Amino acid sequence: MKYPSTPVKKHVETIHGHRIIDNYRWLERNTSSNVKKWIDAQNKLVDQVVPRKLQVNFEKELKQNYNFLSMGTPHYCNGQYFGMERRPGQERGVLYVWSGLNGKRRILINPNKLSQQTKHIVSLDYWVISPKGNYVAYGVSEDGKELAVLKVMEVKTGQIIEIIAKNASWASITWMPDETGFYYTKHPDRGSVAANELRYYQKAYYHKLGTKPSSDKEIFGGGRPKEEGYGLELSNDGRWLAISATQDWERNDLYLYDSKSGKLTNLIVGYQAQFEITFTNERVLLYTNYKAPNYRVLSASLDNFILPPDKWGKFIPERKNKLSGYAITKDQLLAIYLINATAQGIRFDLNGKETGKLTLPKHASLSYICARREETEFFYDYQSFTTPGIINHYNPATRIISVYYRNRSTINESDYLIKQEWFKSKDGTQVPMFIVHHKGLRLNGKNPTILYGYGGFEMSNLPFFLRHLTPWLSRGGVYAIANIRGGGEFGKTCHTGGIKKYKQKSYDDFIAAAQYLITKKYTNNKKLGILGASNGGLLVSAVAVQTPELFKAVVSQVPLTDMVRFPKFLIASRWKSEYGDPDNPEDLKYILKYSPYHNVKNSKNYPAFLFITAENDTRVHPMHAYKMAALLQSKENKEPVLVYTENSTGHQGSLTMSRFYKDQAKILTFFVEQLGLNK
Repeated sequence: MKYPSTPVKKHVETIHGHRIIDNYRWLERNTSSNVKKWIDAQNKLVDQVVPRKLQVNFEKELKQNYNFLSMGTPHYCNGQYFGMERRPGQERGVLYVWSGLNGKRRILINPNKLSQQTKHIVSLDYWVISPKGNYVAYGVSEDGKELAVLKVMEVKTGQIIEIIAKNASWASITWMPDETGFYYTKHPDRGSVAANELRYYQKAYYHKLGTKPSSDKEIFGGGRPKEEGYGLELSNDGRWLAISATQDWERNDLYLYDSKSGKLTNLIVGYQAQFEITFTNERVLLYTNYKAPNYRVLSASLDNFILPPDKWGKFIPERKNKLSGYAITKDQLLAIYLINATAQGIRFDLNGKETGKLTLPKHASLSYICARREETEFFYDYQSFTTPGIINHYNPATRIISVYYRNRSTINESDYLIKQEWFKSKDGTQVPMFIVHHKGLRLNGKNPTILYGYGGFEMSNLPFFLRHLTPWLSRGGVYAIANIRGGGEFGKTCHTGGIKKYKQKSYDDFIAAAQYLITKKYTNNKKLGILGASNGGLLVSAVAVQTPELFKAVVSQVPLTDMVRFPKFLIASRWKSEYGDPDNPEDLKYILKYSPYHNVKNSKNYPAFLFITAENDTRVHPMHAYKMAALLQSKENKEPVLVYTENSTGHQGSLTMSRFYKDQAKILTFFVEQLGLNK
């Protein structure tokens, strides 16, 4: 294949005694004219190589699959309901408000209209309802950059009454009980720090409605490490503000701000564990993995909770399954436990006594619980790989849970099988994997198969509806998800068993999953493709370099690949606790063993690659995809190596449905062509 010209600009350096070759470092300057020309040429190559006719067919099919009302889980607040819905033909979901369980919807925030007005793709990143439902604080960003503008809307009129901050990326917001103001977090304004540090230097402030945001009082963050991020939780009476400060995914500190005195107190500081505060009317709850790798909930009195964790009382003890979180109502705690990589719900009263379960079908998993500590009413939804989201409603008057809304789809779920099978990893560890395929599949070793994985940051791969993959499944393709180490499906030890010097364990698990699929005759190495994004993009790039003979095709989305230089870009220095610090000689030793960019060999033939990145990614720099693609293209590889850059979008991918259809069709077409699925 004739690739676009990619100059080799020799660059060799010695780091802690290791000779590092980086001949494509010039591609790190992704805004330069030379790199932009290279990007355009690479995009044109993808358009030439990936058949357009098949893409168009998939686009039409996907559009049909998504041509239904898609409803998010509603939030109940003081007689009103708030929720996201995307209706047929809409590019983005819209925030609605309505009175009465099935009342008429009224638009509050419409990103589609905002996109038309601004000529940018506008995303509604987050929204937080005030305690009485009179206001919504929300963040909107443009073109996937995630640099949200924080605004306040009056619900009754639908009018924006205040613009608070211009760089409140994924802000933590907690309202005063009387709705006179709120605490929030924000980052520095554009122009006040270097462009690549806009997601650092977060601080917490208090804003009183009706006052100028420029006069907002800084509560926390001054002089703190630039990588630190904050989560805020306010007590029911508005006095105590709990501030969670974290620099990584391993531990955090808790501080307490007294709104009456303005005094800041160390609450729980210096422990190698994670802590999260929740206030109820009578007590304070502490969710933690301190001396409990599967997490537990501790309790203390509102009158006396400035205590070390060993002095807190037991509320919900640690169990054999991970407690991944919970939601609070006025009279219940709704706990979410991960049981064999599915989320299940257990109900407790506010004394910690178990009172029942949220019953789900087999292989279904809780997706979301919408509950507020001021209300007794709540919603939750669940889904499976073949079942779209089903929203359930709890009526406190009757104490009955009933189906509120069933999202629709074009597939007949009874046509498919969902299995969970366990395989043995390299070190003997048993690891589970979900496998989804059409009934009647023959285990003849010839079925085109996509294997997906992530394995990082304690994130869990749980069952979710595969609407975007129905064209693959309906044509006889197999889809598998491996719950590898580095994730959080089985508690903190599952996470720490696949990070830093143990990162190779994640890759060993994924390789073992591929070998299992071949051994059990689901597929063979000429019919097996792998898929991953972000940390998952690193995963599939690493295993494809380590065991190229196992795979025929790789789709690596917004990946990390240069693990020697990753902390130097965007927000990635926060990830040293996950991957290690290349500036540390001991860490660099194991990083160099798995870094994909540094392990490509001339003597090996690698699978077909499709790298996908985004020009506005503010998390993972596009240079990772560019440098890795350039290096692989320079080898005498039999299979194609492609790299495609999405414009006007960021790390989360397609921001509109029409773009999503095109992007997903590209991925499907690549896999269909490479793995030989029936068209």
